[in-house]
This record gives sequence, structure tokens and C-alpha cells, in this order.
Amino acid sequence: MTENKKNISAGALVELDEELWLRNKGVHVASKGAMRPWVCRGIEEPLLALLPDARQARDFAADAAALGVFENVKVLPEITLADDTSKSGAQRFARGDALENFKYRGGVLAATPASLMAPFSTGADYLELECGKEAGRDRLADWLAQKGYERCDLVWTPGQYAVRGSVVDIFSPSDDYPLRIEFFDDDVENIRFFLPESQMSLRRLRRCSVQSLVSKSESRLEKFFPDDMRALLFDPAALDVTAENALWLSRSINAQSGEELQWRAWNDILSVLTRFKRLRILPDVKNCIARMPVAQFPNFRGKLKNVEYYCLSLLKEGYKINVVSETARNLEWARVNSFGAKSGVLSEGFIDAASKTAVLTELELSGITVARRGIENRAPSDWGSGLMRGQWVVHDDYGVALYMGSERVKTSEGEQEYLVLQFAEERRLLIPVMQFYKISPWSPLPGQEPKPDNLKTSHWKKAAAKAKAMAEQAAAALVKIYAEREVSGGFAFPENGAMMRELEESFSYKETKDQLQAIDDVMRDMASGVPMDRLVVGDVGFGKTEIAIRAAGTAVFAGKQTAIMTPTTLLARQHFETFSARFANTAVRVEVVSRFIAVSKQKKILQELAEGKVDILIGTHRLLADDVKFKDLGLVIVDEEHRFGVMHKEHMKKLAPGVDVLMLSATPIPRSLSLSLSGLRDMSVLETPPQRRLPVITVVRPFSEELLKSAVLREKNRGGQIFYVHNRISDLQERAVMLKRLFPKLTIAVAHSKMAEASLEKTMADFSAGKVDMLVCTTIVESGLDIPAANTLIVDDAQELGLAQMYQLRGRVGRREDQAYAFLFYPPEAHISVESSERLEAIADLDELGAGYQLAQRDLQIRGGGDLIGISQHGNASKIGYQKYCDLLADEIAKIKGRYHEQLAVEISFPVSIPGDYLPQENLRVTLYRRLLKVDSAEEATALREETEDRFGKIPNELDFLFSLAAIRGASYALGITKLICSRYELVLQGRPDAAWEGLKFPPRWRRRLDGFIGPGGFAGIKEAARTIIEQNAHLSDKILQSGSDRNG
Repeated sequence: MTENKKNISAGALVELDEELWLRNKGVHVASKGAMRPWVCRGIEEPLLALLPDARQARDFAADAAALGVFENVKVLPEITLADDTSKSGAQRFARGDALENFKYRGGVLAATPASLMAPFSTGADYLELECGKEAGRDRLADWLAQKGYERCDLVWTPGQYAVRGSVVDIFSPSDDYPLRIEFFDDDVENIRFFLPESQMSLRRLRRCSVQSLVSKSESRLEKFFPDDMRALLFDPAALDVTAENALWLSRSINAQSGEELQWRAWNDILSVLTRFKRLRILPDVKNCIARMPVAQFPNFRGKLKNVEYYCLSLLKEGYKINVVSETARNLEWARVNSFGAKSGVLSEGFIDAASKTAVLTELELSGITVARRGIENRAPSDWGSGLMRGQWVVHDDYGVALYMGSERVKTSEGEQEYLVLQFAEERRLLIPVMQFYKISPWSPLPGQEPKPDNLKTSHWKKAAAKAKAMAEQAAAALVKIYAEREVSGGFAFPENGAMMRELEESFSYKETKDQLQAIDDVMRDMASGVPMDRLVVGDVGFGKTEIAIRAAGTAVFAGKQTAIMTPTTLLARQHFETFSARFANTAVRVEVVSRFIAVSKQKKILQELAEGKVDILIGTHRLLADDVKFKDLGLVIVDEEHRFGVMHKEHMKKLAPGVDVLMLSATPIPRSLSLSLSGLRDMSVLETPPQRRLPVITVVRPFSEELLKSAVLREKNRGGQIFYVHNRISDLQERAVMLKRLFPKLTIAVAHSKMAEASLEKTMADFSAGKVDMLVCTTIVESGLDIPAANTLIVDDAQELGLAQMYQLRGRVGRREDQAYAFLFYPPEAHISVESSERLEAIADLDELGAGYQLAQRDLQIRGGGDLIGISQHGNASKIGYQKYCDLLADEIAKIKGRYHEQLAVEISFPVSIPGDYLPQENLRVTLYRRLLKVDSAEEATALREETEDRFGKIPNELDFLFSLAAIRGASYALGITKLICSRYELVLQGRPDAAWEGLKFPPRWRRRLDGFIGPGGFAGIKEAARTIIEQNAHLSDKILQSGSDRNG
């Protein structure tokens, strides 16, 4: 057979001569998308599809399923390079299960070099569990411990288990979701899968199998390849590169553990594959024996009319047209036009000339890419939200203290649980359950050292009173500003014209679905005539700048000016270059003012700004100066908004009454989230990753000179650049000298905020131009810089940085298609605080793209907002801590809006605690207490009860009491109940003069008082009161009141 390039008549690899398979010939396929599984249709299984990286492997499997090409497609998972033995053990068995499934059931296995080279485990024991059969909770827990599982408080990743009362949670690597086993005595009462993120049940099972993590046999990879297997090697050159990277990283990270010795060499894998029929699928026509006549569908950028015309021309040529989309509008459009329609997600459309088939997706019809939502084993939403021993907290009445854990005190009446707080002079205070709501984490400002309050002095009360007064003033100012903006006459920007369409078409990337939605939100706001105040939350590199460009275009094309404020001069300069390039073919004039611009030039720019000759002005805080005067300002854009305090941003809004405001942030501060949720600001969230961007591989390790050398030299050898972050100016030069000694052949430069302006600008320009190999710098580079060749980040003393800082720094690399790495080092012998350890774990956990919004919530739990709301200049506000100040501010805003209500005062004269054998994990108990005491409605209490019973088992009598109390608390404000006093014998409800007592019909043994009711006390009395209040006034289900069983009576 001659080896000339030719088209295959059916457009499928199955049509190729067997001789080509045997000789491992190359075949050209034009794209990485859905064309790959499409050309594989009809190939006999078993089939090994080898793809360069995990994302492409997942896309291949998902596209094959969406197209219906193969029925059984599995992905061979890669292994996490971590010290966690239970996690890596679970991953090895998950990989072993996938290989065994492939060996015995065939189908298609999508794999990567890293997934084939890494170790795997097989031959595990399985424990069978079945409802109604005896198993024993303690025996199950012992078995799990012996078989390699890690015991923890909450289960959310394979290889973990937890024991709580009658419930055992397990995440077996053979399952997609964790299992919850509930016992009655020693019998299995029920089995159910649950979702890791919510910890709530998913579906019930009759029986299940739990896999051991202890391997009984070792096998070589080739034993799991069926004899009749075929293999497809997609993009062999890329396979070689990713294989080399994976092996290097494994060896570098695990150099001292010997782990890398278990990885197979890539050449060994290729040698094994020579025994099987195989083809190389090449993206380039060169060196191909055949070429598939399959091409991408033309991109009409969502212009449906153009798509229709093109489809009509295809129909005339005899093509069958199919639409794959999750959007009802697109599927209806397909049916109206008599095209095939299938609900699903496909990476992209294509046209197959051989089979006369055209497939369209969301991308071709709407101009947007759609992210697939697969199974995600994310950490539970309340993970890390409880108080931790050794954590600094603040008590409303007594001030800052060290949380020492909980303590259960036995009395003649029963057992009572307290929180133990340690104040100055090591004085301890026991806080009863009913006051847990008065305690919150104390969040320091950067560099602020915690100092416990003295119970003997009044310093705390004075500071708290002054902070409350500050919060009152700030709340009034904020509400006034937002109210004035609502009623002020904003400018209604006209709809997009020809110039705006040209600007949109000059965007060289495909917008994501979220990006287009955010653009629509902004355009709608700007056209409304009401001043816009929108926050766009988008992960690093997810396209926030393009949204800003579209907004600026809408403003300037309508004759208005735009101000863009950035936190750093470097980012201002980069925005100036980006905006100038995008508006180059228009009459729009873009200027920048910063410390890098000569004073004389700044003066001229500002004069022309006042005359209306400058359309877009970019700058830092410089824009807030009195000499900056706009002739007709219509839009203010604040980038990296979390870097500015309240007063900076509000001053910017005051530059012109009724001005539209757009704020951009990758990690919104907690205040931004709370204001967004309270209706003071609109928010758009970007969660869809850009096409072909890979998550940054993040390595958190004690400092290792060998790993440092390996990482730096590898990046240099592949032609890249390195960020080295050392966040202390005092010894930054010393660190640079050390690095020059280690890497004498590299060009190394230093950058920090105290440098001379001209020198800093030149250094950054040289690094951007590729003249510098390694930039040794402070966190000055954390915002906005886009240097595509810099794909390795090294941070030393990472434990000193905030989570938001680390996340922003990591966003400096991996901004193109190359695999990027972030090495976060901490001193090997240093004592790492609990908070620092949590931050390091969190940044490693949040490795998926689009984690910025999740990060904002996590950052509040760990660190608080620091100086981000501008309180550092106010000693009393900083004294009480960021989170407490935010609580005060939220309360004051609620008061002004008429939504505030006082906490129900509760006095219980007998011990009430969650039984320790029901919920033995202290931090989960404390979290549940705090949630119970913060219930705002009976509906919330109902939901919390259902969640608790689902997660932890049947509700015991003591906890049932607390849920009844929560139900009363939830309804107390609406009814006017202000105080509840309960003893074993009597329950008193007191209320405001306007309390709605007349609507309450308590049982006969209850008596009406002038200010409320009095009835029987104890558990029965609380439950009776709660049932009466809920049933007769809120018309809610009494589900909240039913006990776990009739035993509670």
C-alpha cells in the first residue's frame, strides 16, 4: 500500500487498513474536540485512548458519551502527588478498579501518560454490608482502620471514614460518592450515598461493598490490557512532553520517600503498546499516511442567522444536521428546522465531509463555551467553620480571649457543656451553651498581634462601645450613598451600535457562557437609567478585563468618560496597554496617570481630561486627587476591588452623581459578599474556565534546595520564566544573592514597592520582554500582571501569606496553554500556626479553576477581611476584630432598614447539652450549637433538623429540646416574644407590649399573664410551646417538633 496522504471515505478510523494499525501509522485529525471520539466510531473494543492530559481525557469520555459513539467509556484517574497516605492509597485502588474493569468488561479506557505511569493497587478485600444484617458499628470502624482508611470528623474524599453516634460515613475508592451507614444496635438500619459538599443524603441503597485499601497482590500494567486491545495515541509529541513532566514532578517531590521508584518509565509504557494494534493521531498533516475529512464548524460568534444560512447550504449538499445542547431554545430551534436534537454538552461542533454529517453545539449557536459539571469531591461547606482549640475569639461582653475547647461539667441535675475561654493573666471563663452565639472568631489586621482582654478592667467595654458608634456612622453613610444612587438620575446608555459591534468582534477569544451573561448584566444595568453598582467576581484569568472593556466601550461610544482605578502602578500600566490595543482602531483616547508618568505630562493629561479630550483615564489612588477633574464622567471601573477600602471606593463614586460603577475582583472581600447578598449591590459570577487552560499544579512542601533547583532549571530548559516571591524587602537582596549563587547562568532581577520608579518600571518591562529569567520580588506582582512565558511560581515562607494573596500569586502563572507549577515552601523546622496550616491546605485543595468565590468564603473563616474595609486607622474597630466589626455594621444597616431584631433572651435553669456519644467530634458539636442559636426562622430550624438527622442519626431527647427552642427562637420576633425562662417545672414566655398573644391557643394547663404566658417546664413544656407557636401562627409543618422516635414522649 502506498504511503500517500489520502481521505478515508467514511471519515472513520475503522475504515483504515489493518496494516496501518499494525505499523503504528500517523493519521491527521484537525482538532482536539469532539472530532476525536467521532472518528473513533465503529472501532472494535477494547480500545485504549491515550491523551496528553487529564482534561483532554475527561473531554474525550464526555464527548463520546454525548455523541453516543461508545456505551462504556471510563477515565483512568491520575494520582495526586501528596504525603497523605490514605488519600494516595484510595487513589491507587480507584486506578486499579478502572484497570480491572477494562480487563474484564472491555469498553474504552481514556488515559494519560501520568495515569499509566503511576502506581496502582489491586486485589483488595471487600466488606459487604446489607440493611437488616448484623455488622456492628465498632467492628466496622475497626475494620476500616485496619484496612488503611483515615479517621476524620467529616468525610469528603476517598480513603476517609467518620464515626458519629449510630452513624458511620465511609468514602470507598470504588464509589463515586461516600456512603453513610446507620445502625440500630448492631444491625445496619439503612445505607445511603451522600454528597460531600452538603453532607446530605443522595439516595438509599439496600446493600453496598466497601473496598479495603490494603493490597494483597502486585501486578504489572500490561496484565490489564486485553489481548485484543487497540490503542490510539493522540498527539504523540504532547504525550512525550506530559510524560516527562509527570515523571519529573513525581521524582522531584518524592525524592526522599522512594515513591518515584514505583512509577513506570514512559518508554516502558510505549514498549508495552508495541504488542497491540495502534495508530498515532496527529494534529499536523506532516508525516501522516491518511487524513480524516473532518473539520471544525465555522465560528459565527453566535449570529444565528448566519448559522441558519450556512446550515441551509449544507442541507442542499445532502448533509444531516444535528444539534447537541442543554439550552431549550437551541433544541427548539433544531426541531423547528427539522434537525436532529439531543440534550447534552459537547466540547465543540464539526463537519464530516465523508459521512455528510454536521454537528452543532452551544458554541456554534450561541458563541459561548459551556463548562461540564462533573462529580466534584469538594470539601463540605461547613468544613473548618467551627472553632478550633488555640484559636483567638471575641466574646460580645468580655472581649478577646483564647479558645481552649469545650468542657463538660457534671452536676446533680445532669451534664452541662461549656466553652472555655482564657483571658489575660490566664483567667478562665466557662461560657454556657445558651451564650455560644456571643462568641465569634477574632480576625486580626495584617501584622496585628492578638492580646487577651483583662476581665478586671473596662477596656473592652469602652472599645466595643466606640466601635459600635463607628459602625452606626458607617452604616448610615453607606445606606445613604446607596439610597441616593437609587433615586439619582442616572444616564441611560444607548444600545450597542456599529462601533460597539466592531469592538466585540475584535476580541480574539471565545467568550464563555458566564462571561456573556456578565456582559449582558452590565449592558442591562447601563441601559436602565438607574446608576449601576455591580460587582463581577471572576477567577484569575477568567475574562474580567474583557467585561471592563465592553463597559468602557458602551460609555465612551455614548460620549461619556471612563475612569479605571487599579491598586498598583504596574497593573495600571498593563491595563493602559491592553485598553490602548483594543481601542486602537477607534477615535477613543486612552491615558494613564501614575508615579511612572512625568509630572509635566500628567498635568497636560489632566488638563485635557477636564476639556473632554481624554475618554478613558487609568490610574491608582492618584485618580482620587483633587486635581483630577472629568468633564463628563459616566463610568467608574475599580479593578481588584478587594484591595481598596470602603472610603476609597465610595469617594470614587462621589466623583460624579449618578455615575455607573463596575467593580472587578477575583477574591471578593467578605463585606462585598454580604453587601451583595443584602441587596445593596448586584453581582455577576464567572465560573466557567477559558478553553484549554490547565489548572496550576500546586505543591506545598518544606523548603528543599534540591526541589528548588529542579523546578527552576526545568522551567528554564523549556524556555520559560520564574516568579520567586519573598515577601520581606529587608532581606530580598540577600535572597537574590543566594539564588544567583545557585543559578549563575540565569538572569535574575529584583522588584519591590520601595524601588525607584524608573528602576521598577524598567525591571518589569525587561521581565515582560523575556530579558530576565527569574524575578525575585515581593507580593507586588500579585495583581493583574500577564506574562505568558512565566509558568513557574516559587513562594518561600508561604505560611506568612494570606489565602487571598497566595491565590492571586498563583494566578500569575498558567495564563496560557502550558502546564504551570506553583511551589509554596515553608521552613522545615518552623512552627506553623493552625491558621497558617489551614491556609496552606486550602490553597492546595482549591486547585480547580474557578475556585475564587469558594476562596472568598474560606478566607473569611480562616483570616477575616483584614484591612480591606479600611478600619486599620481606627484603633477601636481593629481592637474588636474584623468579623465582629462586620457583624456590628450588618446589624446597624439592618436597623436602618427596619429589619433588625433582638436576640431572644433565654434562661434555662437545668443542664442542656448535645450528648457526647451522639456527636463525639467537639468542633462539630460547637458548630451545631452555634447554628441552632442563630436560627432566624422556623423554616431554617426545620431544614437544620433534617440535615442533622440525615448526617448524624436519630435526634436524642436533649437535642430535640434544643430544636424546639430553635423553633421558638425563629418565630419569636414575628410574635413579639422577647424572653424565655425555663425550669424543670415552669416555662415563662414574655413579650413586647404589641406581642401577638391573642392568636395563641395554648393547652388548658397554660395560663395567660399580662406580659405573656406561663406553662409546664422541662423538655415537654418547651416542645409543647414550640408546637403551639408553629402550628397556630406560622402555619408550618410540625416536622421540626417530631422527635427522632416516640421514645422522647
